[in-house]
Amino acid sequence: MTLVINSLHKYILLTIFIILVLSIAWMGCSREDSTPVSPTAPFEVSWEATPPNLVFQSAAYYPMIVSVGGIAPEAVDSVKATIEDSTSQQIGAFHLYDDANAYEHADALDFCSPHSDDLVSRDGKFSRLINARFAAEEGHFIFRVTAWFGGESVQTTEDTVSVALSVPPQLSNLTLPDTLESGFSPLQISLLAIDPDPPSSDSVTSVEMKLYSPGGALLGDPTQLEPLGNGLYGTTLTADLAVGYSSDLYTFAFRARDTFDEESDSLGRQVYMENLAPYLTDATLPDTVVLPPATDTTYFPITVRCWDDQTVEDISQVSIQALKPDTVTWGSLVELFDDGDFDYSGDEVAGDSVYTRIVAIYPSNDLGLYQFYFRAEDKAGNQSEIVDSLWVIP
Repeated sequence: MTLVINSLHKYILLTIFIILVLSIAWMGCSREDSTPVSPTAPFEVSWEATPPNLVFQSAAYYPMIVSVGGIAPEAVDSVKATIEDSTSQQIGAFHLYDDANAYEHADALDFCSPHSDDLVSRDGKFSRLINARFAAEEGHFIFRVTAWFGGESVQTTEDTVSVALSVPPQLSNLTLPDTLESGFSPLQISLLAIDPDPPSSDSVTSVEMKLYSPGGALLGDPTQLEPLGNGLYGTTLTADLAVGYSSDLYTFAFRARDTFDEESDSLGRQVYMENLAPYLTDATLPDTVVLPPATDTTYFPITVRCWDDQTVEDISQVSIQALKPDTVTWGSLVELFDDGDFDYSGDEVAGDSVYTRIVAIYPSNDLGLYQFYFRAEDKAGNQSEIVDSLWVIP
C-alpha cells in the first residue's frame, strides 16, 4: 500500500511539473507572437486661435481656441486660461469649453462671452470669446492655457497680446488712371498707407484692393497690395483683369488694417475699364472647289487668326457659317478650334491663335458662290465678324 501511494504521489507531482513547463512555454510563445502594443499619443494642448492685439476698452470679441490631444475629449477634466500683466501678476482666469456653444457658463467674467462659441462638441477643441476689458490700462499681457487630466496637466506656449488705444490707418495719394484701355500695358498702381500711432505700438499690417461691378457687386477675391517702402503699397494691373467684363465704369476700393485690426476708411475711385471685341484676320480657304462626284466628298481646312486684348482667356467662341448661293439659306454654325487636335479639328498647333476646322463639300451641294462669315465672341458678349467666300464649280 505504501508503494502504491508513493508512486501515485510522484505521478501527481510529475504531472503538475509538466503542466507548469508547458504553461510557461505557451506564455512565452504568446508574448513573442503577439502584436506589439502601440504607445498612446502624448497628452498635450496647443493653440488653434490666439487673440489679436486689442484696442483698449473695446468690447469686440475675439476667439481663443486650443486643441487637446492624447486622450478622449470627454475625459478632459478642465481647460483653463490665465492672463498675466507685464509684472507676471495674474489678473484674470477663465475656462474654455468643448460643448458646441450649448450652455451658458457661470464663470463668465465681464470680458468673457457667457457661451463658449465652440462649434463641435467633443472634437478636442476648447473655445471662448474674450474682449479687451480685462486690461485696466494699456500694456502687454501674457495668455496661457492649461489642461488637466487626472493628476496630470499640460500647458500651451505663452501668447503675448498688446492692449492700447489705436487710431485706424489713413490712405492717400492713390495713383490709378481714370481709364484702363482695352489691352492696356501692365500698370503699377500705388497709394500711401500711414498709421498715426507710434510705430513701436502700432503699424499698418495689410492693404487690400477690391473691384466692384457697375451694379455694386464684388468681383473676385480681394488683392493684397505689396509694401513698396516709405509707407507706399502697390500692385500691378494687367489687361486680363477685364476678362469677361463689358466696357463700363468699375469701382476700385482700398482699405488698410493695422496691428490692432483697426480698419481705415475706404479710398475708392471709379475707373472706365474697356473691353473690345476679339480681332479676326487672315482667313484662309480655297478660292474654288470642284463639286465631287456622287460617290465622293471633298474635305479642306478653313482657318482664321483670332486674338483678344484681354488675352485668349477672354475668347469665348470662334465660328463660321456659310450663306449658300441662293443668298437666303444658311448652313449650320461650325465652331473653329485652336486646340492642336489635328484628328478632330485639323488644327496643327495649340495656342498659336490660328483657329481651324475641316469642312466638306458633298455631291449634293449647290453650285455657285458660298459666303463664309467668320465670327468671334468674347466672354463679355462682344462680337466681331469678317467675310470671305469660295466658288463651288462643276
